[in-house]
Amino acid sequence: MDFPSREEARMLIQLSAESGGSVETPATVPAGPVGAGMAGGDPETTATGGLRFQVEKPGLQSDVFDRRGIRNLIRTRQILETDPIRVDNSEAMPAGDLPYLRSLFKLAKAQKVWPPACCWTHTDKVAFFRCHDSGRPLCEECAPQKKFGGSNLRVCQHCGGTAEDLLTA
Repeated sequence: MDFPSREEARMLIQLSAESGGSVETPATVPAGPVGAGMAGGDPETTATGGLRFQVEKPGLQSDVFDRRGIRNLIRTRQILETDPIRVDNSEAMPAGDLPYLRSLFKLAKAQKVWPPACCWTHTDKVAFFRCHDSGRPLCEECAPQKKFGGSNLRVCQHCGGTAEDLLTA
């Protein structure tokens, strides 16, 4: 079960205990607070994590993420609390103001070690390359190797620019 917040998970456990275990699905959990002007509020959509996030940041505008993808981008510090994010078809708001992302930012601040950068398209894959033109981190699938003359180059699948190795310290 994927809950938008820990508070809603606690509410489900409390409801389950009070009713003798008759609460069956997370869809019965009341929806958490919804930000001003945000589309949504449907308990089923909110409880199942069916929201779609769009980050208004250079290189990320055309990508749509689910909660898991946003979580990975927050963990790797590729999305900050000040970055504007659209939820479904709402107006852009700072990511730190969204109630379902606050706990993720708290966890990211408490991290002592940062995981390696992840690909923006495949947020569950480690980025080994970066697009030279857009600066976008890329996995091996997003930066296929192309043969030009006698040499092999990695090319960004999104913009066609060259991809360079991402050095990790």
